[in-house]
Amino acid sequence: MTSEATPRKVRTRGQTPRSYFGERGASGGQWSTWAEQITCDGPLPDDALQIWSYTGQPSYAPGDTVELHVSTTAANWGFQIWRDGVEFELLHEESGFDGVWHPVPDDVVNVGCAWPVGATFEIPADWASGGYIVVVRAEQDGLEVSQDGFFVLRAATPGEHSKLAMIVATYSWQEYNDWGGGCGYFSDEFVDHTADPLEVREKSFKARLNFHRPWARGLIRSPVGAPRLAQPPIPFGAAVGTPAAEWNVANGYSVWTVANGWARYDGLTARWLEGEGYEPEFISQWDLDRDPSILDNYDAVVTTGHDEYWTAAGREVLDSFIEQGGGYARLAGNIIWQVRMEDDLTVQVCHKYAAHADPERENPDLDIRSGAFEAHYIDNPPVTTFGANGFRGVYSRMGGLSPRGPGGFIVYRPGHWAFDDADVYYGDVLGGALPLVGYETDGVDYTFRSGLPYPTGDDGTPDNLEILALTPVTLEEEDHGHGGSLITIADGDLAFAAEALFGEDTPEARDKLRYGSAVITHMTKGKGQVFCAGTTEWCHALAQREPQVEIITRNVLDRFLD
Repeated sequence: MTSEATPRKVRTRGQTPRSYFGERGASGGQWSTWAEQITCDGPLPDDALQIWSYTGQPSYAPGDTVELHVSTTAANWGFQIWRDGVEFELLHEESGFDGVWHPVPDDVVNVGCAWPVGATFEIPADWASGGYIVVVRAEQDGLEVSQDGFFVLRAATPGEHSKLAMIVATYSWQEYNDWGGGCGYFSDEFVDHTADPLEVREKSFKARLNFHRPWARGLIRSPVGAPRLAQPPIPFGAAVGTPAAEWNVANGYSVWTVANGWARYDGLTARWLEGEGYEPEFISQWDLDRDPSILDNYDAVVTTGHDEYWTAAGREVLDSFIEQGGGYARLAGNIIWQVRMEDDLTVQVCHKYAAHADPERENPDLDIRSGAFEAHYIDNPPVTTFGANGFRGVYSRMGGLSPRGPGGFIVYRPGHWAFDDADVYYGDVLGGALPLVGYETDGVDYTFRSGLPYPTGDDGTPDNLEILALTPVTLEEEDHGHGGSLITIADGDLAFAAEALFGEDTPEARDKLRYGSAVITHMTKGKGQVFCAGTTEWCHALAQREPQVEIITRNVLDRFLD
């Protein structure tokens, strides 16, 4: 087991796979969905051999001291530090630490574990910037267990050796980290999927997420070849479902880790960039709040995978970077949420589906409020920074959400410089075999004139944004009544988006959002420019060496770095 696309074998935490499929329900004899039965990741009974850890902060610089907080039922334990780049390199190893089991506080998702420091190590000055995996290990009576921590290593002097920065989406990961009883999508405290869609979304998530807890299994490392949420087209009459999520549950991984994390998303692009000789320097989203000047010495910035959550302050840092002449390559999809950081940047807050319950809901400073960027109570469409809007795109090739869609981007402006030497024609479907479009995407409100798409501007899209490619996607899951189908999204997200954007969930509001688009766009912003790839699967396409996607990515980066 190791990070996806990394060939070296490293054993992961030993555990009997769990299954959460329940009894047959009353709805036509179909199986209950996996979402109705899961419990969140976290500690096992105290008599089980287990080990858990987390680092003191999301990122460090060379020379910093990493504090490793560890709890284990084993008598002793050790740890390894791996750099996960184009090579998976073991750089440091220690063992022989006395094991101590520390209790997990009530409401740990909010308050954090508060475990004491179990070990420290100073990062050598010559370690390269990148993504670092901390594997804690324990062994007892011939049984070995391990668990994965993570930190980003920044450059000692940002921009000194490379003018390309990659921002790792650690805020977005945290929303999918269900260790200890919940995440931004689920809580052990509320499991009632027969309730009204808006009630389910309002009650079934955690608004406050503490960084001082372990990462759920699967966010940092995942088996090579593990299925992805975006799937091949289904046959006629077939049941719909989410095989990747079911695979995770059946194999002892947190179900939410199919949707975010280093293993399946950010790490794929990181390895591709290094393999192509770009030598990016890495920072975390947390660093934009910690140091607003951190992008000052770079010429280009990349985000990738599923960078769904941003603070207003971090977005402002990125805006300033672009406006002053920087190039931003967003090789990612699904930009939706404004979060805020509290408690000395250790707690991430987003009231999301229950934004009316946010104690800062009426704060005159809209940047302090939490919820959807596009919502009427924030009204700061992400397209002005990221090149597309999350609620104008969203789902494809998952469950009953465009399960037989094109799977790729339909090209409309093949003459754009981003497509140079990529051999694309008008009407081509770019990356359809992967699929490239899915599982979540971004779009813009658009219209057609003379066979070409243009933004209407009704969703805040700037006039100078060009739509290079566009593919239909949807915000509502269809149920065709096929036996065995697992409907998980249904109309819940559509109901929420309609209320958030237009103040009320009405049929008219739903009609404005039900059908969206996945887009590739380009725009200028101040002295800089933005290229948006608009899909969470761009990183997967790079890892699979899809030739046209690789050429387009090189075109963008080379222009931004010139």
